[in-house]
Amino acid sequence: MTGASPEQVLAALVPIFGVIALGWTLRRTGLVARDLWGGINRLSYQALLPALLFATISRADYAGLPAGSFLIAVTLAFLAMGAICLAFRPLPVSGPSFTSLFQGGVRWNGFVLLALAPAAFGPEGAALAALVFAPTVPLVNVMCVAVLTVWGASAVKPDAVRVGMRIVTNPLILGCLAGAAANAAGLFQTGAVADTIDLAGRAALPLILLCIGAGLDFSAIRARPRILILAVALKLIVAPVMFIAIGLALGVEGIALAVLAGVGSTPGAAAAYVLAREMGGDSELTAGHVTATTLLAALAMPFWIWVATTL
Repeated sequence: MTGASPEQVLAALVPIFGVIALGWTLRRTGLVARDLWGGINRLSYQALLPALLFATISRADYAGLPAGSFLIAVTLAFLAMGAICLAFRPLPVSGPSFTSLFQGGVRWNGFVLLALAPAAFGPEGAALAALVFAPTVPLVNVMCVAVLTVWGASAVKPDAVRVGMRIVTNPLILGCLAGAAANAAGLFQTGAVADTIDLAGRAALPLILLCIGAGLDFSAIRARPRILILAVALKLIVAPVMFIAIGLALGVEGIALAVLAGVGSTPGAAAAYVLAREMGGDSELTAGHVTATTLLAALAMPFWIWVATTL
C-alpha cells in the first residue's frame, strides 16, 4: 500500500480551500449578486449533488473487495457518532446551532477522500472509498434530516409524517439509491446518459464550495468559539478514533482500516451547508466548521491514516 505524504494531502485540500475563498470574494465584492446565491444552493442540492453521487456509485467496481466487515464497521461508526453528538443536546445552545454541531460530527467530505484515495491506498482502497457512499450517504442524511426537522428553525411543528417525507424525498438519498440500483443492474455504466449525468455531477462540488465561501461570517464564528471548537474536535479527533476502534473490533485491517481512518478524519461536508440553508440550521456556523476542518484536515488525515497503517 502506498502512503500519502502531507504534501499529497495538501495538494488535495488547498484547491478546495481556494474555491471557498473565491466564493467569499465573489460575495464580498458583489461580483455575484446576493440574491443569486439561494438559487445556486437549490440547484446544487436538488440536482447536481445527486448526479455526482449517482455517477460515483453506479460506476464503482466492487468485485473482489472485502466489503462485509468494512461496511458494517463504517455503518456502526456513523451511528456511534450520531449517538455521541445527540448526547450534547443538553448544552445551552439554540436548536439550529445544535444541528450544525450534529452535522459537523457526523458528515464527511467523501469527495476529498476520493481525490486522495488513489495515491494513498491504491486501486483497491479507492474502490473501497467509493463503496462507502452507497450505505452511508443515505444513513447520514436520514440522521441529519431528522435532526434538522426536529431542531432546525421552522414555523411548522415537526411530526412523524413530515420527518418521513423529508427523508424519503431527500435528493441525496435518492441519488445514492438510484446509483446503487444502476450499479447492480449494470445500467448507465457508459453511453450518452451516463456521460451527461457525470458531466452535470462535476459541477456540484465547485458550486457547493463557492456557496460555502459566500456564506462565511467570521464575526459569527468568533461569537460562538466554544461550540465551533467542540464541533471541530468531534470531527477530527473523536470520529477517527471511533472509526479505527470499531474497525479493529470487527477485524478490519490493512488497506480497509486505513480507508476507515480516512473516512473518519475527512473535513466537514460541503453538503452540510446546503442542508442547513434548506432546513433552518445555523448555516454560518456550518460554513465556519467546514472551513476550519478543511484547513486542519491537512494535518488530521495523514496522522490518522498513519495511525491506522501502524496498527
